[in-house]
Amino acid sequence: GQRIAAVTFDTQEAIMITTPDAIILRVNQAFYEITGYSKEEVVGQNPRIFQSGRHDAAFYQAMWAALLATGKWSGEVWDKRKDGSIYPKMTTITAVYDENRKLTHYVAVFRDISNRKKSEQEIHQLAFYDPLTALPNRRLLMDRLHQALALSIRNGRYGALLFLDLDHFKTINDTRGHAAGDLLLIEASRRLQTCVREGDSVARLGGDEFVVLLEGLDNEADEAASLTELVAEKIRQELDQPYVLDDFECHLTVS
Repeated sequence: GQRIAAVTFDTQEAIMITTPDAIILRVNQAFYEITGYSKEEVVGQNPRIFQSGRHDAAFYQAMWAALLATGKWSGEVWDKRKDGSIYPKMTTITAVYDENRKLTHYVAVFRDISNRKKSEQEIHQLAFYDPLTALPNRRLLMDRLHQALALSIRNGRYGALLFLDLDHFKTINDTRGHAAGDLLLIEASRRLQTCVREGDSVARLGGDEFVVLLEGLDNEADEAASLTELVAEKIRQELDQPYVLDDFECHLTVS
């Protein structure tokens, strides 16, 4: 049994064994590799020292309630490494009992899932954002539009949609090349974002087409329309300013 235990302990996953009142008794090599803490530093300590501050007290209370009721808890936890960096880990904690059903230990097994999180984030970025300007794409815009409509029905406030395209953009692309066209789109999208409020959305549909979604303007249609005109005018003025790109300056108008 001892040999099997020794082999099991030497795994890619971090293992931490604690007393029933959560004092650390043993950790394995993978624990050190993931957290940066050696066994000398953690034995005798409470696992609280790894808390990242990302979870509230209710999170840990629920974890303990599950452990006491069922003897097991699994989930995702953000913890802090010794160097202070915060990382996500997938953890399973199991209660160990003796033959009299008396609790003797807790065994926590976890693995670092930051790479998985990073690739999930990259996939999300590709699915919902325009790679050139980093603005929401059509798919995310539709999503936000549905939410805005639902909210508008609930709170009775009008919103507005503005469709814009840059006049003669194709000419610049053709005469100056796509790199210049790309710089122009990046600058135009930056300016667009300065014209709207915090909760509004600017999206790029493709090419030189942009959409601005204004939310919760006013309960009166006339007032909402006036506010929309003000934003549209502000956008027109912003986008009409000359663009200074690498080696040339150009003027654009917007429809």
